Amino acid sequence: MNIPHFAKIKISSVKNCNGLKPGANRKYLLVMRAVAILVLFLILGFGARHVYHRLCHWEFFQITAVKIEGTRMTSKEQIAALSKVDIHSNLLAVNVEQVESILESHPWIASAEVIRDWPNRLLISLQEKNPVALLNRETGLFYLDKRGEIIAAAGLLQELDFPVITGFESFLFNTASSGRVPEPLRDALELLKLSNRNNPILSEQNISEIHVAENGELILYLLDRSFPIYLGSDGKISTRYYRLVKVLKDLYKTREFSEVSFIRLDYQKDTILVGKLETDRIDRG
Repeated sequence: MNIPHFAKIKISSVKNCNGLKPGANRKYLLVMRAVAILVLFLILGFGARHVYHRLCHWEFFQITAVKIEGTRMTSKEQIAALSKVDIHSNLLAVNVEQVESILESHPWIASAEVIRDWPNRLLISLQEKNPVALLNRETGLFYLDKRGEIIAAAGLLQELDFPVITGFESFLFNTASSGRVPEPLRDALELLKLSNRNNPILSEQNISEIHVAENGELILYLLDRSFPIYLGSDGKISTRYYRLVKVLKDLYKTREFSEVSFIRLDYQKDTILVGKLETDRIDRG
């Protein structure tokens, strides 16, 4: 019986219809797929930019109102001009972060928040810096915050109903750093902080001027009667403040306040001098 003979065939390589090996074919397909995806993203990106560009010029998103809140020392007109946003702007095209940065560069603006109110309103909310006093300098009056930093020069049309701190007209110090604020000025600011607690005997509203003498002593002047109150320069300002409150309370109670010509808390450690106009006498308390 004849047994068919099968010849052994050595397969050295198998090629597909494209003439590529199976491994190379898979790599080719992966590359082509990646290229196709990249082309698709480019098309979509170009389309998105085109759509975005069209929307930025669409009248539907044209701003019809800009609402500004939080102005006190600044004006809405000033903020609107600074933001460079008006009713002709497109809400979608407004760079919110850039507008906030521009507004916060203003000396009065502590923080700014710009919000898109779709489809065509823009909201600007401001947090202004809070002045506590006016600092008298050779070049004029300047608003001062609670840290002793100068905010800005005082304008004629701005609010001026603040206590005035004098004695630093030509004094050189760096108000941009609270660590360089002179100690007498820190005491003056602390005195204003204490009086801002609405103590009816000595409130901030009744303080007209705090003068800092050359030796660092604080001299206080009230609105209702402008006689000097020498607070001295020794000890905590809080201790001196409450000692003065006690003296004023007694003077108001006995109706002798109208006769006072001066008050000296710095006379002796446990003695306060009260000068009277009527008989030029001095009371020690």
